[in-house]
This record gives sequence, C-alpha cells and structure tokens, in this order.
Amino acid sequence: MGSDAVITGLGLVSPLGNDLESYWHGLLNGEVPIRPLDYPGTAVHERPTYLVPGAPDDGEAGRASGFALAAARSALADAGLDTADAAWIREAAGVCVGTGNGDSDLLEAERDGRRELSGLQWFGYRSADLLAGELGLHGPGLTVSTACAAGAYAVSLGAEMIRDGEAEVVLVGGTEAVCRPAMGAFLRLGAVDPVHCRPFDAERSGTVYGEGAAFLVLESAGHAAARGKQAYASVLGAGWSCDAHHVTAPDPSGTQALRAAREALERGGVAVAELGAVISHGTGTPANDSTESGSSSQLLGDRTPRVPVAAIKSALGHSGGAAGAFSCLTAALVVRHGLVPPVGTLVRPEDGNALRLVRGAAEPVTGRAALVNAYAFGGNNITVVIGEPAGPATTAAEVAR
Repeated sequence: MGSDAVITGLGLVSPLGNDLESYWHGLLNGEVPIRPLDYPGTAVHERPTYLVPGAPDDGEAGRASGFALAAARSALADAGLDTADAAWIREAAGVCVGTGNGDSDLLEAERDGRRELSGLQWFGYRSADLLAGELGLHGPGLTVSTACAAGAYAVSLGAEMIRDGEAEVVLVGGTEAVCRPAMGAFLRLGAVDPVHCRPFDAERSGTVYGEGAAFLVLESAGHAAARGKQAYASVLGAGWSCDAHHVTAPDPSGTQALRAAREALERGGVAVAELGAVISHGTGTPANDSTESGSSSQLLGDRTPRVPVAAIKSALGHSGGAAGAFSCLTAALVVRHGLVPPVGTLVRPEDGNALRLVRGAAEPVTGRAALVNAYAFGGNNITVVIGEPAGPATTAAEVAR
C-alpha cells in the first residue's frame, strides 16, 4: 500500500454558485435554485431544472467541458498549484473525469444546424483531453462513464493512482450539462418530478435534472506535507459492486449496494461506530430512495437514528456523471466544517424510513468519517469513505523525520 490520498483543493460550477462559499452557504440554508428550461416547441420546455446561471463559455468546448475547465482551474488554485512555479508538479499529475453525456450539446447544435463541428468534439473523453491539454497534466488520463456514479468512480480511481505510486497529484471530478435527449428519456421512463427534487420525501415522484462540475485535487500525503499544504480530508477507502439485476432499476434487496459500503469501510479501516455522516445518493425516485434507505439502515444498525444523512440533490438536482463528484466534494467540506447540510425539499419522510435525514438546519458530524453513496444505471454501485486527514506532519522537515 502506497501513500494516503488527501484532498487539497476543491473547485466547482453549480446551480448554487461557482465558488465554495456560495455553494456551502446554499447547502447549509437548504436553497432550492429551480429554473425552468427554455426549449420552446419541445417536451422539455419549461420543465423544472437545476441550471448553472451564467454558464462559462469556452469557445469550441461544449458546456460540460466548459464547466469542467472552470471547476478544475478553481480546484488547482485552491490547492495552490495554479502558479508558474508549480509547473513541474504537473509533469507527473494525472486527471480522471466522470461524465455521462459529455459535450452532447455540441452534437445537438450540429443536428439543429446551429453550428458545424470540426471533429469529434462532443465525445465523452473530450473533457479529460481538454483538461490535460489546457492545464498541462501529463500523467495518467482517464474518462469514466459509469452513468450517475461516474464522478465518484473518478475520485476512487484517482486515489488508487496515488496509493499505487502512479502519480503524486491527480485532478479528479465529474461534469455534466443538461441534455435534451437525456431529459426526454427520463420523461419516457416516468422518472421526473414536476416540482423539484425531493429525496426521501413521501410525495416524491422522480428526480429533476441538474448540471455542473465538481473537481478535487488529490495528492499523496507526503507530497502535500512537503509543500506545507493543509488537506481538507483524506480518501480513506472505496467499494464497488454491480447489482446485475436490471439496466435502470436497482435491486430492491440492496444487497450489492450494502456490500460496496462494507468493503469501503473495511478498506479504509473505518468502523461503523466512527461514521459521522452519510452523503446519500438520494435521487428522489421512489425505487432508488427506498433501496438506499434500507441498505443504509442495515449498514448503520443501531446507529441509524444518530448518524445525520444529507441528500444534496435537493439543492443541485441530479447532475448525472457529476453527481458523485459533488457528493465527494461535499463530504470534504462536511469533514472540514463539522456540519451536515439539511435536505431542503424534505417535508415528510416516507413511512418506514429510519434514517436521520437532516431537516431545517444543519446538524453536527458525529464521527471522524463521512460515507458517500453513488448508484447508477447498469447496476453500478460505489461507496467512498472520506475522513479526517491523517498524520500531523505539515512540512518537508517533519516528513524527513
């Protein structure tokens, strides 16, 4: 086992704002920034959506890649790796991006006759390619497309790169933009709530589309300490599994989701008694929320009534491939600040849900680590455990001792 993977930088583009302060303030206050979609003459026109206001325009890049580049630059700046004297670090820095639809808006525009593409600009791997090229990241480069769990998979893979000694620094995250075909597909599935995203609420009737990008800078603990950089948190462990049940519906038993969580805790050396928060997948769809509440209750056991549970899609909507990255970024802030944000759209929890869903106001963390769940079409399950950064060393001299 190599070095611990610590989180030293965070950056985002979100419906709550494009800086950490606005984002955290919005989560803590339970904001619900719903905006109607403007696509006249289509089935998705005026549908409630969690859109990014004042979206960045990066010329030839599509919206998802534009979001990714803006969020990645913010994360590198937050980590103190955006200056000229940090260029040598980037020679060995990797990038791992999770996305579902990539820059599909470019393909839509080409088909509508609004623009002409000059190549394969809309492909899902375009975002990772753009980040590597624009930021000079010459280490391992990966694109992950495990649907709505992709962003969390990217975080897990980046942490593995560091532990395996493949890189000292890895930029990880997820990005997604609102996509008309994807929204149309969710409408056909009957999986869209007409009001807003209401995770775990008794009246929920589906999810609501969102967009944005969330990126984290992961470093080896030794690398961060050598440059005197304080970490937000550590990526302690992760567990993956597949339901092998149905292309879109979760296995109602939650068996494989529970296995992923248990393996994440075991690999991270974290006991259930040390969990202080859960950042749920919480899509607002009846099947997913019921399955997750059941598997989480089984995991937590007699601690279920005492561990606060967040569901951030109430404030962000479901941002597909970016969703798991937003959850991991939020977990890092939860660990740093010791607070778990409320579920802003929760009115009445579903009967039989035993989870301690945070309502009204933020609640204090009750342990040293936060559990992040992300589930997806194809039966993809992942749980990531994020906790307090290990080790007191903060300088090169202390590392040498």
